[in-house]
Amino acid sequence: MKQLAALALSVCALALAGCDSPSIAFQGVPAQSVTVGPSTFSVRVRGDRAEAMRVSRERWPAKPDILARGEEAIRRASGCGIAKNGLSGDQAIVRARLDCG
Repeated sequence: MKQLAALALSVCALALAGCDSPSIAFQGVPAQSVTVGPSTFSVRVRGDRAEAMRVSRERWPAKPDILARGEEAIRRASGCGIAKNGLSGDQAIVRARLDCG
């Protein structure tokens, strides 16, 4: 029974990993698909904030590589730079505070 429950959780986790559901702050904001290198992101921009969700499958992507690609995806989608110390995230979601000035 425990093995079945573990299998069910694993299947659910894999299914959710491919989702393109924005955080609450970006609900209702249309996404732009941006590909940078081997990574494809679903980018949403609202005001001076942006969120890039990686939707491509990559085997063991390094966090610094994904942050750099996510930053570039946000720049392309928003047309803005990133504010000083305004980038954060992980291998799944990159968030940025924009500097459009």
